[in-house]
Amino acid sequence: MGDKSTAWDSAPGGRATVEQHIERLREVLEPALAVRGAETLHLDVDSCAGRVSAQTVTAPTPLPGFDNSQMDGFALRSADLQPGNTTLPVAGTVPAGSAVPELPQGECLAVMTGAPVPAGADVVVPVEKTAEGFAVLQTLNLGEPVEVRFTSLTAEDLAPGSFIRAAGSDVAAGETVLHPGDLLTGARLGLLAACGISEISVLERIRTLVLATGEEIRSPGQSLAPGQLYDANTVLIRAACERFGHSVHTARVPSDQTQEFDAALQRLVAQHSPHLVITAGGISAGAYEVVRQALSEHGVQFGSVAQQPGGPQGWGALQRGAALVALPGNPVSCAVSLQVLVRPALADLDPGCPPQRRVRVQLGEQLTSPPGLRQFRRVELKTHDNAASLALPVGGPSSHLLGHLARADALLEIPEDSIEIPAGTELEAILL
Repeated sequence: MGDKSTAWDSAPGGRATVEQHIERLREVLEPALAVRGAETLHLDVDSCAGRVSAQTVTAPTPLPGFDNSQMDGFALRSADLQPGNTTLPVAGTVPAGSAVPELPQGECLAVMTGAPVPAGADVVVPVEKTAEGFAVLQTLNLGEPVEVRFTSLTAEDLAPGSFIRAAGSDVAAGETVLHPGDLLTGARLGLLAACGISEISVLERIRTLVLATGEEIRSPGQSLAPGQLYDANTVLIRAACERFGHSVHTARVPSDQTQEFDAALQRLVAQHSPHLVITAGGISAGAYEVVRQALSEHGVQFGSVAQQPGGPQGWGALQRGAALVALPGNPVSCAVSLQVLVRPALADLDPGCPPQRRVRVQLGEQLTSPPGLRQFRRVELKTHDNAASLALPVGGPSSHLLGHLARADALLEIPEDSIEIPAGTELEAILL
């Protein structure tokens, strides 16, 4: 990573591109996430959706487990219905959940959807292809003999296997239904349940420690002295990481002294054993940038990304193996960094992290953007005449405009070489 970082930092302006920084985040995250353990969850008790499989699972039985009817209708031998012979006696009824009966020679059995196909039957004719439908069953229930008359039959209707779901036609016994690293979607969980599997081994959630720093920061609800401000970043980062599927702990280090910060960080890492530590603020070139000053001595790197907002960034590994991602302190810079830098790196390594959702939009008004920087502007999305989304800027590009971010639907991505962007230009936006 050192050689690549050196090359990036020697690029024009000493800034890495967005893609280069995502790659170096992957490099520090990959070993930290690779040591995740596993835990066992119960499908009918625990919340399994969105978790990631830690095991290979094979089907213990076939699906379906037996030949069953695809339709409400009548099970019969196709050979018993020939041109000029379209009536058969009804021998009985087969409801879903019953044992597999034997089909008497020359007769048919009424079967319900999902019911086992009687032994000897090779076709199910839908009830819609009969003259009387299931009304004949009322007479049958009275103990009187009854016949059913089939109508408008085609060769396809009497093709062997018609409207029969064969055992194992969905999943064969022994077939792999889940691999390590598979995301547990609703469909996959339903498949496991259908196979009778009650437990699944999943990767533990990524443990993330969110650290707020700065003597001027106070928690919401506390009184503010002159020059102090409320901590928005901790709540913002926690919400984002929980959406990424992480288990999140938060802490605050109200000191700008490097030794106090370093001691607090080591204590918190030992307490929570995080896979990932995210800090906000303290990474610029000022005199009291405690995160940069404390962690530079431990091999954590700091540099700038050619984007606006969110230029200053830090990345590296801590002594206990946790990955460290240091974000800028302005809340909008922090939020943008999470969405455009951290999220793609995590999604590449963790199937449980939802990837960015991007859409094509048309710019609703003319904008300007600084050359050489990829700018991310807050926009509202409105339906346009041609069904494309119209992107309307919300406020300016400044990184302190958190109220404007809260109103936005998406981040409009303006490429580095776009300086004057006229209304109507088609661009990509990242949905928030």
